[in-house]
Formats: sequence, C-alpha cells, structure tokens
Amino acid sequence: MATYNFEKKAAEEMNRVPHNDGAIKVDGWMNVLTGLGIRGRDKNINAHFRMERIFEQTELDQLYRSDGVTRRIIDLVPSEMVRQGWEIEGDSNQDVNCKMEEIKTNHNLTTLLRWARLYGGALCVMGIADGLPLDEPVDERNIRDVKWLHVFDRYQSFSRDGTFEKDLNNPNYGFPNVYTVNDTRTGALFYVHHSRILRADWSMLPPRQQNFNNGWGDPLLQSIYDELRNYSTAFANAGLIMQDFVNYTLSIPNLAELISSQCSDNQVMKRLDLLNLTKSATNTMILDAEEKYEKASTNISGIPELLDRFMLALSAVSGVPVSLLFGRSAAGMNATGDNDVRNFYDMVKQEQEAKLKPMLEKLTRYIMLSKDGAFEGVEPDNWSIQFVPLWQNTEEQEAIVRKIVAETDAIYLDRGVLDAAEVAVSRFGGNRWSMNTEVDLESRKNGYDPAEVSELEREKKEQETPPPGIGPDFMPTGLRTRSTV
Repeated sequence: MATYNFEKKAAEEMNRVPHNDGAIKVDGWMNVLTGLGIRGRDKNINAHFRMERIFEQTELDQLYRSDGVTRRIIDLVPSEMVRQGWEIEGDSNQDVNCKMEEIKTNHNLTTLLRWARLYGGALCVMGIADGLPLDEPVDERNIRDVKWLHVFDRYQSFSRDGTFEKDLNNPNYGFPNVYTVNDTRTGALFYVHHSRILRADWSMLPPRQQNFNNGWGDPLLQSIYDELRNYSTAFANAGLIMQDFVNYTLSIPNLAELISSQCSDNQVMKRLDLLNLTKSATNTMILDAEEKYEKASTNISGIPELLDRFMLALSAVSGVPVSLLFGRSAAGMNATGDNDVRNFYDMVKQEQEAKLKPMLEKLTRYIMLSKDGAFEGVEPDNWSIQFVPLWQNTEEQEAIVRKIVAETDAIYLDRGVLDAAEVAVSRFGGNRWSMNTEVDLESRKNGYDPAEVSELEREKKEQETPPPGIGPDFMPTGLRTRSTV
C-alpha cells in the first residue's frame, strides 16, 4: 500500500510557493492539510493593501458641497478649536483681542483650518503695513499695523520657484521662502514671503510623499473615504429597502388564461381599480371566493445594528464622537456620552497647541510690534497665550465649585495661611474668576528667612525619609506600644 509523506509534501509546498515578487516564502504559518498559507488555497495570501485613488480638487469640492456628513466632519474640529477663544497673559486691557476682532481673526482662522482639513493645507496672508511689498521679508522695526487677513487653500498656493529652504538653521527649513498665490476669485496673481503668512498643514505625510503634493499634506478625506463610502452606501441601500418595505399580492384564478384572451389588459386593470376603490371607500376589500389578497413586509431585523456599526467605524476614523457627528445620545446603562466628548475635547486641545497656537503667537507678536497699536511697537517681556477650556461647567456646577473654593479660602484665612489681599487678587485679579491661588511671599508683612525655610524643609524631608538600614515602619523606642492578642 502506498503511503503519503506529509513532511515531504509540506517541504515541497514551501519551496514551490513564491511571493508576489517571485521570492521564496520562508516565514509565516503554513498548513498543507487546511491550505493555510498555500497560494491558490488560502485567499488571504492574495490580499494586499493598495491605495485606490488620490483625490483631486474637483472631487473634494463636490464632496464638501453635496455630502452633509463630509461637511460636518470637516467643519466641526476647526469650529471647536476657536469656539471658546483664548486669553493673552500680559495683555490685561485686551488690546490684542480687540485688534483681532477688528481684522476678523476668528473667522479667518476657522476658514484656514477648514481648508487645511479639506484640501491638506492652506495659508493666510497677513496685511502687514511696513512699507515693503508682499514678497519681501517683514521689517519688524517698521511695522505700523496689521490691516487684514485673507485665506487661500493649497491649490491656490505653491512655491514661486519650486524650491524649498535648505538651510537647517533656518526656522523655515523644508518650506518655500516665497509663495505664489493665485486668487481664483479675482484672477489676481501675486507673491508673498513666508514671514507674512500663517501656514496650516493638517494630514502631514512622509517627505517622499509630500513632494508629490507640492510640499503640502493630504486631505483628511484621503484616509477616511472608505468608511465614509461604506456608511453612505449602507444608508442609501436602507432607504431603498424602505421604499419596498410592504408588498401586496393579489392572487387571481386562471390569470394566465385571462391575460392570453382578448381585452385581457382592460379586465385586469378594471379588477385592480375596483379593488382599490372598495378599499378606499369602505376600508374593506371585495374578493372572489377563489381570489387571495396578501400583504408581506420586508424583514429588517439586524439592519439597525449593522448601520450603527458603520456609524461607529466612521466616527473612529474621523475622530469625532457619534454623539457630536450624528447628534445621537449615548447608548447603554448610565451612558451620558461625557467621556467621548471629553476625549474629543482633549484631541481638539492637542490640535490647538500643535497647529493653532504657533499661528496665534506669530500674529500676536506682529500686533504688539505695530507702532500705531496699543503697545506702540514695544513687545512685552513676558506674554503667553492660553486657550479657554472647551468643557464648560453649567451655572449650577460653577456655583458649587466657587462655594467649595470660598470655604477653603475661609479656612486658610482663619488659620493665617493666606491674607485677604492674596485671595482677592488670586480670585478676581485676572480677566475672569480663577480658582488658582498665587502667594507672593516677598510681599508678606513679616517676611521670611530663606535659610530658615530651607532648614525646615530639610528637617521635614529627614522625618519623611528614614535613614538607610531602617525599615519604613520603624518607630522610636519611646513611641512603641505593646500589642496584645
């Protein structure tokens, strides 16, 4: 009797099965009996990743204009990034914010970030009045004012000579020094130096891939399109199912013979008209004894759950919670959706710090250096930009927080830890109420001795940290107590 050598057959399969590039496969799981890892028998062997398409400007325009979910995904994050605004420490009179309102900074920055997400990048040209043309570097010593802001997307902006800064010591390394801007609204063509623009990149690419985009990143839709298409197709098919949700069937005896006879069309239509007429008039149907009328509905069990999965997948790749993207409340016991929203706000906070803050700092500095502005061209020594938290307490929650802080302040005041002036300045000295307490030790009436404070801190540390060789639960002899059983 002939025998089958499984080990020999497996070795032959391993040597025979090539990769796509013709190389011999020497790693991975293989099973000759089940076909695992065997080309022609294991379908997963032929599965590989391939990017189906690269979006062009026309397709992005059409998607943004016609698809509501696409517009929601693109617009929501930029709107949230500027919704609560920011505070500029070192500008107690809000002069910078007043100037930003004058040149419509919120609107222009929102548009800038929106086009950056949709097209992969955008820039905002600042109208800096320094006596120089737009293609020259900003003369910071002669800035008189910042007059306006105008936004252009990446398809309107590209390097003037096709080159990028090569000096590693230059802050503009890897980016164009001078941009060509084509205003498609007016047909104007002009050149702008990089010091006069605010540039926003969103989906950054590896350098090799970014070169194919003229130095810009990818549209956000490039990475979420598959899930967006699956979601839209699923809901479109669900709409078709609803159109044919209920079907009616009228069984007429000898219908085939009736149709084959003369004037059959008129007889059949007359029968249907009579059926609809009697049903509408008396809500009853008149049927022959041999006729049969049935109503059948389409089974849609499982479809709502399946549609939810498509919604979750789109929410995952877009980074927008279902409750915000689709206006749905969270499901499940005790589910409020607060965690999802808080996580989303954390993500927006990261985008604020990484993308929005550098642009705001650049614009703020130019406003401070403006000779015709409130700072008269003198930049303050210490200033910073802090974003207002996106998560806002309700009035009731805010009242509870203030009450707790006030009770804590009262305890500190009674025990002499704080004085009334420190509490007043800490709570109400800034642009808005704050729960953070700042203590100015140098302004205390009795003052303090730095050497004494240092000695007290050293003694406290020695008490908290036992010397080497002594256990953490060591107690001096005088403090020991005998345990009884």
